[in-house]
Amino acid sequence: MKKYVLIILTVAFITMLPLFTSDYKSSHDTKFHLTNIDSLTEQIKKDFFNPSKIVGNIGNDFGYGTNLFYPSLSHYVASYINVVIDNPVISVEIVYFISLFLSGISMFLLSKALSKNDYIGLISAIIYMLFPYHLSDIYIRDAIGESLLFIFLPLILLGLYELFNDNNKKFYIFFVIGYVGGILSHLTMMTYFTVLILIFLIFKYKKSIKYIKQFVIASIFILAIASPFLVALLQQRLLGNYNVFVEGVMVQGTWGNALNILKYIMIGDNWGTGETRFYIDLIVLILLFLTLKKYKQYNNKYYNCILIFGIISLILSSKLFPWDLLPKSFRIIQFPWRFVTFVSLSISILAPLCISKFNDKKMLSIILIIFMVLLAQPNLKQATNEVIDVNNLEYWYGLGYQKEYLPVNTANNLDYFDNRNHDIIIKEGNANVEIINNDVPYLEFKVDGNATVELPRIYYIGYTLLNENNDKVDFYENEYGFIEAKLESGTYKLDFTGTKYDQIAKFVSIISILGFGVFVWRKK
Repeated sequence: MKKYVLIILTVAFITMLPLFTSDYKSSHDTKFHLTNIDSLTEQIKKDFFNPSKIVGNIGNDFGYGTNLFYPSLSHYVASYINVVIDNPVISVEIVYFISLFLSGISMFLLSKALSKNDYIGLISAIIYMLFPYHLSDIYIRDAIGESLLFIFLPLILLGLYELFNDNNKKFYIFFVIGYVGGILSHLTMMTYFTVLILIFLIFKYKKSIKYIKQFVIASIFILAIASPFLVALLQQRLLGNYNVFVEGVMVQGTWGNALNILKYIMIGDNWGTGETRFYIDLIVLILLFLTLKKYKQYNNKYYNCILIFGIISLILSSKLFPWDLLPKSFRIIQFPWRFVTFVSLSISILAPLCISKFNDKKMLSIILIIFMVLLAQPNLKQATNEVIDVNNLEYWYGLGYQKEYLPVNTANNLDYFDNRNHDIIIKEGNANVEIINNDVPYLEFKVDGNATVELPRIYYIGYTLLNENNDKVDFYENEYGFIEAKLESGTYKLDFTGTKYDQIAKFVSIISILGFGVFVWRKK
């Protein structure tokens, strides 16, 4: 096992070397992630164990709530690293290295379990790591959340495999960790992944029903552990009015973003450009052809399911599927080519099966790895030549392309939002207002007189306003999406404390993590 881990580690190091040894360039989502990571780092410095989900700098420093809506596991990991090394770029590079390495390990474990062959497991891991779309997530798209997702998908499938082989302990470990990690990495992709898994379980209902107890227990642990994120998101959805939930905002020409299915065999497509690569490498195509040619020799229930899963994912990624005929709520994936993640999962498992027919598997594996690493080199170039200056980050990029996490009222009044200063504005009445401490999200101020005031904070569910007696004071979202309140003379403190449901969710999550550890430890 150690030598295979070392090989996977070496391939991850070689693959990431260009990122570590050259200037970090701006790619598709680079500035969104770096600005949010840098801003979250500041909140961690204020409260290491309980950083605020509202960050400063972004959103004109009115307090932006990316982490209330966006699955931010990748941001949190990078931010905690950034607290130590004080460089958001290197922090992101470290996260990419970790995710690439661990994705190889998780695929190795899955493929080895299915094939009972170390060499097949190893080649599966290398294919998965070096899949052009996976490398595009790192070098071209800078999609750190989706990159992290590559770790967790094999763990979920490995958990299902262990369950159907009556190994409940391993099922709980892999399935729960995989699902929690997946949800906190990319909720949208996990939603579609879950639908595909459910379809599989329904078709296999005679066997699935046997394990209904295990699925229920695992689901409870998953939802409980992930509840701080899920509860916060649900509250913003039900109690607020935010741009991300407006029908059509996150859906723009879904079918038009789907792939021509020939893209999969257009080897070298988009080399030398800043565009995402979707093709399957030549070596992998050859291996896949050899496997499918003699597929009956490897035919078993698990590989059949993975093959069907891959075919469905391939169709969903392409223009063969009528995306634009679906209701907009079914098109939250935005870009159907994201299903290439699932295609890569399937191909990585199936393509190396033909290795079992060769005598010298060791030498063949070495040759394949060398050629795959060489073929990956053109994909190790970032999308642009714009060098990122960590000392001069453009924080407005942190809002997101659609400024999706703003209140609808703010999104509809961007001129006001862009030009508003950071003073407390008196809307009605006659009063003098003095800001005592303005440290996003915290705001302490004094009011002399009676007035309706607009505070320099974007409205999110979870803020608390206290008077000098520590009594809660009512406030509301105004027509511009800012916090507004009718106040009397006194000193006031505004802070994002989360709701009581947020506090309960944090407690439940901690208890569930501890409980899950004990549950698994005691499981036979």
